[in-house]
Amino acid sequence: MSKQTQRKSMEYVKKEYKRTRTTPASWYLSSYDYKYNITHMQPFLRKLKEKKLVANKCSGCNRVFYPPRLVCGECLVKPDRWVDIRDTASVATYAIAYLKDEHGGVEEKPMVLVHHDGSDTSSIAMLAPGVNVKDTYIGMPIKAHWKENPEGGLMDIEYYDKVEDDAEDIDIKE
Repeated sequence: MSKQTQRKSMEYVKKEYKRTRTTPASWYLSSYDYKYNITHMQPFLRKLKEKKLVANKCSGCNRVFYPPRLVCGECLVKPDRWVDIRDTASVATYAIAYLKDEHGGVEEKPMVLVHHDGSDTSSIAMLAPGVNVKDTYIGMPIKAHWKENPEGGLMDIEYYDKVEDDAEDIDIKE
């Protein structure tokens, strides 16, 4: 088979499809009005003002969500119970962000996915400014660092401080 014949056989062939159904609609996003109702978040926001964390718990599968969710993704039930969780957590995973500093240099910052103790879900956060990227690891124990005057929002946790792990490695001898 010649190269020209081979090239023709590899070309894309566009098929003509018969149009069966059309839906008239407006796809201009600015024409839609949507108001997000946050009344279900009020217990969560009140506790944040007190520098405490609460999560909602699904009565169908007992999963605990932090931050709270409207619907459980597992069993599609609305979580209806509030439970207290600790402000200690661990790093579930992380990525390194390269940010420009004020002098034009590049700064490496670890962006972490935080798994709070007592919760079944994770949320994205930042580590303390002094934490070195090379010291970050999955499973690293961390603790929430709160604003001086919390306002009742997710930004009340400024960042997460590294907690010194006092566990010793075990040497296994054969």
